Amino acid sequence: MRLTSLITLLLLLSQVPVLGQQQNQISAEVSVSADIIQSIELITVNSMQFQNVQPGQQELYINPVNDLNAGYMIAVGTPEAEFRLSYLPEREITQIDGDNTLTFMYEISGNTEEDQSTSELLENENQNVQFNSEGRYYFWIGGRINLENAAPGNYEGDFTIEIDYI
Repeated sequence: MRLTSLITLLLLLSQVPVLGQQQNQISAEVSVSADIIQSIELITVNSMQFQNVQPGQQELYINPVNDLNAGYMIAVGTPEAEFRLSYLPEREITQIDGDNTLTFMYEISGNTEEDQSTSELLENENQNVQFNSEGRYYFWIGGRINLENAAPGNYEGDFTIEIDYI
């Protein structure tokens, strides 16, 4: 009985207007818009190919503009869109079966056409470039390694390119 009286009292109070309450209305308008852009895809077509090093060779160099051993990548994104390219030009590569490292100085060339010989060297300091009308941009990856103190063996390492729409 006590529970029924309490519920009835609460129902009655919920229907009684509170004295002194003002009826103010607030309205707001919110505009929302979005530009939907395609994500950027990086496709590795060919990795860099290093030839065997000869005894006494001091340096190994792969020119990204004209060396067929350069790595080859294609970026695919929104046609005609501008993007920013950045990468770390100096990376250590590590001996697979050992503790030795070598420093690799990367160079990248790029082109809106699939033509390595007319590609241009790209700076590593947030270079701004543009996709072609098909939404493609072509990269060739090369660089140099100082071999003066290199221990014999196989070496490997990673290379990261960051691409962001502007």
